[in-house]
Amino acid sequence: MTKEISTIKNATSKEIATRKAQVGKGSENVTASDMAIPRLKLLQMISPEVTPGHAQQVEGATAGMFMNSVTNELHNSIFVLNLNFSRKTVVWRKRKLGGGMVGTYENEVEARTALQEQSLNEVDHDISENPTHLVLMLDESGVPKGVALLDMPGTKIKISKKWNSLINDQEEAGNPRFGCVWQLGVQSESNNSGNFFNCSVDFVAHAPEDIYAAAQTAFTAFFGDDTPSE
Repeated sequence: MTKEISTIKNATSKEIATRKAQVGKGSENVTASDMAIPRLKLLQMISPEVTPGHAQQVEGATAGMFMNSVTNELHNSIFVLNLNFSRKTVVWRKRKLGGGMVGTYENEVEARTALQEQSLNEVDHDISENPTHLVLMLDESGVPKGVALLDMPGTKIKISKKWNSLINDQEEAGNPRFGCVWQLGVQSESNNSGNFFNCSVDFVAHAPEDIYAAAQTAFTAFFGDDTPSE
């Protein structure tokens, strides 16, 4: 005998509470590498997510907002801890063709080879250096809410370098990379191509012990047991 999905009711809060002892069973082999890592996308005026009628339009999205690529959650600013920095070569579909990331590669040669293997026309894509920051996001109450990747190519490279310099100053003072809370905001800029939005980064506070511990746990989940000790 089968049931229509529409007839299945949600479990009650009491029923869910009795299941807590089973949490984790069946997920023993799931690691950070087995889950989709959200990317924080800074929406622009030409982003499909803000374009009325576009298939990728996200309700409530406007240019100058950050969007979580997995949940479509929108933010005007975000509090984060910076867990890790890396630099890769990324292939982007040109904005006039809809934009979007095609893939991340170790170097330019690998990126061009990947385009050829996928029978993609190189003139329809941009190949660029892509500084990427892995961050631990906090909600408005300061509670950790998961990790995300923040790509900072093109005009964002200068912001990425500034952020790394500020973090280096903190490290020289004895504070680990993920020992600080930062606020990611948005600022308006312009160049020969017109007006656009860029990231801003401001120091907020040295992380209290509970948030710092959460950052250590997140770091270890991705990179093993090489978490710096105090």
